[in-house]
Amino acid sequence: MRILIIGSGAMGSLFAGKLKQNGVDVTIFNRLNNHVKAIQKDGLTIVDAKGNTSAIKLPIVTNPDDLSGKYDLILVLIKTFATEIVLESLLLSIHSNAPILTLQNGIGNKETIHKLTTENEVFTGGTWAGASIDKPGVILHRAVGTTFIGSDQPDKHKDLLHEIAAIFTRSGLKTEVSINVQSIIWSKLLVNIAYNGLTAITRLRNGDTILPHEGRSIVEKLVDEAIQITKVKGIPLLYSDPAAECVRIGHEEIGMNISSMLSDILNQRKTEIEAINGAVVKEGERYGISTPYNDMILNLVKVIENSYSRIVR
Repeated sequence: MRILIIGSGAMGSLFAGKLKQNGVDVTIFNRLNNHVKAIQKDGLTIVDAKGNTSAIKLPIVTNPDDLSGKYDLILVLIKTFATEIVLESLLLSIHSNAPILTLQNGIGNKETIHKLTTENEVFTGGTWAGASIDKPGVILHRAVGTTFIGSDQPDKHKDLLHEIAAIFTRSGLKTEVSINVQSIIWSKLLVNIAYNGLTAITRLRNGDTILPHEGRSIVEKLVDEAIQITKVKGIPLLYSDPAAECVRIGHEEIGMNISSMLSDILNQRKTEIEAINGAVVKEGERYGISTPYNDMILNLVKVIENSYSRIVR
């Protein structure tokens, strides 16, 4: 299988590196930046939770015209707010009808991609794996959770989805196929709303936010607000006790990871808060459900994001 990965951030690099190690034909597309330059020069280094390092040579392209259109899968791992502008130009350049799999954070990504193309099937997923960029060319793989993927037409795409899941799993990225796409999206959203904004505000690793009982209480309330929305929408979740499962995941699977939103705040970049906690707030307004904790996290992150030039050091 030949895979084009859109995005060379921590997660794009992780998936590209692990797949390449397993012999999969992988190409990354990303705009030129210091991380990309380092990978082009010296390859990608992955450091696992035990401190073991792997060095992988990866083809990484910054000009759409340099891409071939012969791909079997396009994997999207860019920030949600960049989806439209990046894919619009990219799909026109490569003229590929390969299926597109989004593993992005938040909700609405599948719908955004559908607006851009009628030729590509769009699959949806959520990953509980986690990584962060330590320095240009080096990522820390600190969370080894499961990835779930699915389609709006699971019977039609059953064989391909299971083939993708098998390839990912053999590459050290445990992946399962789910028959309910919304279940995947919202189950992953619960983990994102629990930790991304809170870690960005506190500047703590995921697991450290829930060591004090106050932090655990905030996580549970953030998740409970979203659960109320899933009940009204009739969306089944991947676990029977979502709040407890989010806490468990924070302790056991992603505890050592620096969230993508904390990384954005530390590097004074635009965050995905609107697509994560902001999405819960919007859905709450739509269904008349109060979401004060998610609303507060949304506003606090926006305060930080809009005040980088005034931070006291």
